[in-house]
Amino acid sequence: MAATIADVANLAGCSITTVSRAFSVPEKVRPQTRERILQAAETLRYSPNAIARAMVHQRNHNLAFVVDPWQYPIMDAFYAEIAGAVQLEAEQRGYCVYTTASDRRELFMKKRVDGVILAGRADEGLLSDLRGQGIPAVQINDRPVSDDVPSITTDHYQGACQALEHLIAQGHTRVGLVTDRRLARLTDSRRAYEDVLHRHGLPFHPAYICPVEPHIETARQAVDRMLAQSDAPTALFCMNDCLAVGAMKAAVRRGLRVPDELAIIGYDGSSLCRATEPELSSVRVDGSGMGRRGAHMLIDLIEGRLLSESRVVMQPELTLRGTT
Repeated sequence: MAATIADVANLAGCSITTVSRAFSVPEKVRPQTRERILQAAETLRYSPNAIARAMVHQRNHNLAFVVDPWQYPIMDAFYAEIAGAVQLEAEQRGYCVYTTASDRRELFMKKRVDGVILAGRADEGLLSDLRGQGIPAVQINDRPVSDDVPSITTDHYQGACQALEHLIAQGHTRVGLVTDRRLARLTDSRRAYEDVLHRHGLPFHPAYICPVEPHIETARQAVDRMLAQSDAPTALFCMNDCLAVGAMKAAVRRGLRVPDELAIIGYDGSSLCRATEPELSSVRVDGSGMGRRGAHMLIDLIEGRLLSESRVVMQPELTLRGTT
């Protein structure tokens, strides 16, 4: 027979009213009494509704997954992979996740979230708000912005080097770089680009570097202008798969054969890679792994556990397909 609130009151040595108040308005019950009631409820396996349990623990088991405004409400394939992994890990540990944009902070602060995953760029104003309310955060897929925010990112410099080294090994001496102007990895990819060219004694052409907004159509237009040059690149490295798809469209509309006349490598290894023909070569970033580990780290922080590491750097891997 299931325990009742009266059983909890009897074991805790207090009134039913006090037990009810401990679940509904815990701040009005002395901490020692509240702890005694909680211990009695656990001993008897008394299970009030989820909202009441949350009040006792001062948690509501809600997490926020926060993306850049341009990713909201429709995320690209890579961030959708991260979000899906966050959702699964959170559900396994009894938490709900909802997604919002960093410029909608008023909305999710009212939701009384227990913690926040910052996917991509972190907004300093948002971080300040979170600190002010004592809400823990974990940053995913961008370089750390603060020593007090744990992060999971990828070695984008090495990922870019892998792609560029492969293209040069194939005999390409005119290699273009198409990158998302909004991402911190722009710095990593530019540094890798210059370093690899230097190692192989190849000239640096500023006209071969193309920072664009992260959309297929803007990438197509920018790459089309690059390919209009008399000494246009014969290979392109694109710092996400969305940009690479735009580059493929530009090549096709110019009548260029991929990879015979233009080799292309993307970045992220998202589901877009198998949606193109030929299929897209890409540097694979473990988005699912980042999502799972990020959610795990955040929930550990919420529940008062010490993190074994607060800076995780994952290694990317070049996956070759039909565009190289």
